Amino acid sequence: MNKSFLNNSLLIIIISLLVNMVIMVAVSPVSAQTDTIIYVDPPSIIDTTKTAGTDFTVNINVKNVTNLFGYTLFLNYTTTVLTATSVTLGSFFPPDSVPWVPPEKQINDTAGYVWYALTMPYGSKYGVDGSGTLLTISFTVDSIGETILDLGVKEFFRMPYFKIPRNVYDSYFSNILRHTKLYVDPKNTINPDLDASKNFTINVNILNATDLYGYEFFLNYTTTVLTATNITVGSLFPSGSQIVHEEINDTAGYVWYNVTMPLGSPGGMTGNGILANITFTVDSIGETILDLCNTKLVDSAGERIEHDIMDGYFSNKPIIHDIVITNVKTIVTTVVVKEGISVPVPKQVSEVYVGEKVNVTVFVKNNGTISENFNVTAYYNVTRIGTPMNITLSEGFVTSLIFEWNTEGVEVGNYTIWAEASPVFGETIEDQLNNKFNMLGGFKVLSGGRSPLPVELVVAAVASVSIIAVTAVYFMKFRKPKLVAEGTLSESKG
Repeated sequence: MNKSFLNNSLLIIIISLLVNMVIMVAVSPVSAQTDTIIYVDPPSIIDTTKTAGTDFTVNINVKNVTNLFGYTLFLNYTTTVLTATSVTLGSFFPPDSVPWVPPEKQINDTAGYVWYALTMPYGSKYGVDGSGTLLTISFTVDSIGETILDLGVKEFFRMPYFKIPRNVYDSYFSNILRHTKLYVDPKNTINPDLDASKNFTINVNILNATDLYGYEFFLNYTTTVLTATNITVGSLFPSGSQIVHEEINDTAGYVWYNVTMPLGSPGGMTGNGILANITFTVDSIGETILDLCNTKLVDSAGERIEHDIMDGYFSNKPIIHDIVITNVKTIVTTVVVKEGISVPVPKQVSEVYVGEKVNVTVFVKNNGTISENFNVTAYYNVTRIGTPMNITLSEGFVTSLIFEWNTEGVEVGNYTIWAEASPVFGETIEDQLNNKFNMLGGFKVLSGGRSPLPVELVVAAVASVSIIAVTAVYFMKFRKPKLVAEGTLSESKG
């Protein structure tokens, strides 16, 4: 990139941000604190069919955020195992948001990281709220192996420049065939009847243990939602087993448990079973990951047992079904070239000439409390645009769907552009009223030549960033424990 262009761009960005800061000091509402999390989804990819040459994608998602104006993040990976191939902006931010890392610098496969930064469109006074996908990243598998998909969030802020507190969770990839698995059972505890003061129990289980002589783990949870009250040795280990360490820290939000076989035992346990029972008391309505981490399994010779781990999840939120079409826009994207860099520029339009193509972008939100599967269809007047899209959308998430409309053969005139989501099971008649949305202002198809669409240069945005040093990590852990748990078992597998 030409240095003078970059310097001018940064100057423009800084001035723009300062102006926004001045404006929003006066007008920005005070946002309530939320338990914001940023996480890689899925939390683990353990798949022996992902051999060299196969592909997969992960999403970097945010949940429960208020007024998010911009971010800078890195996703580190092991280059001998994976190659990052593409980075795509998710649907949580508007399509005309301002990325400031040039496309050719977003992936560094030599060092093994993806780097992305974004702010809201120029002139925006507020950020985005709720839950959604920030980025989608594609990988190609290079070899048999394993790697943490290590998410580092450097900047995560609302305007004026206030950092947003958040919890960050990694993911883990492995295509190694492993016999032993450690997991939370049940995987999901979703029960609206578990209100304040009620108790429930989860198990930490093992599958395919061989000569298991001892185990150790941390289980992290959100203290505003749950209180851990008791932990006991599970049925797989015999009575008289030694409890080396037992700790419940409800201030930091973790359970730490370490157990070995009784003294003098000639060998360890083999098979499937329960290692520990953990009882919780519910404090409030909410949700939390039951984050199983820093795990260690050893056999009777003191050798580590390689294994995979799976987290659990708790929610007692009321079960609500409500799909909402929040907006419909007609957008044309042009490409401009500045200093040798091609930049896509999306522009909302209200008219095109016959024969031109326009993207009908439909914004959808799951206002309910569970994941839903449904269809979305776009129309001009009563004519369908393209084919209906079937999607699955997690609770609280927003997404955008693009229907390409080719106006070749469409009659000149005024049209109503609208979209509709199919009702989901359990959605009330009242909730179905917001399943349909008519685009505001109408749309015109004109006769004659091509429309002179305005083109604006998208200038890369924002704040300072330091490229972090990427260090090789070799512990099979796919979620970050809370600070208090980090480093306690640096060699543990997960």
